[in-house]
Amino acid sequence: MPRHTSQLTVHGRLQQREGRMLLVVDERLSGYDTFLSTTLRLERPVHLSEVPVRILTFDDVTVLSPLDPLLPQGQVGEEWSGTLLIPHGARPPTIPDDLAQAAAEAGVDTGGWSPAEARHLLTFLGEAGSDSVRTERIGMIIAALEGRS
Repeated sequence: MPRHTSQLTVHGRLQQREGRMLLVVDERLSGYDTFLSTTLRLERPVHLSEVPVRILTFDDVTVLSPLDPLLPQGQVGEEWSGTLLIPHGARPPTIPDDLAQAAAEAGVDTGGWSPAEARHLLTFLGEAGSDSVRTERIGMIIAALEGRS
């Protein structure tokens, strides 16, 4: 298994697809590489210290697919919980060129953003429907970040 750099508490429900039991996560994971193999410490419905899984994140759902068929078969819809050991695959946010240029011109360091802050700000910017709204939102982001210095 790869070296783990962080841990994330996860929970969801068991689902079966094509004869395989899958662990569907209640909330979509973002900011992590998909198809990444890692380890899940399963706490419920049974305690297993190391379940090798592959993280599969799609448009609106994250699924943990066990790599080992030894996962005890549970009931479809049964709740599960555990700790996902996140390896090196945590992705730093990609700052769009227009925001990076505005930040540089304003002397704002985008490298110091927390993952949650980056996710929030980049989602806010990404939801802009037109160029004028995007430009306005970039200005709001820069103003907010300048104000916290």
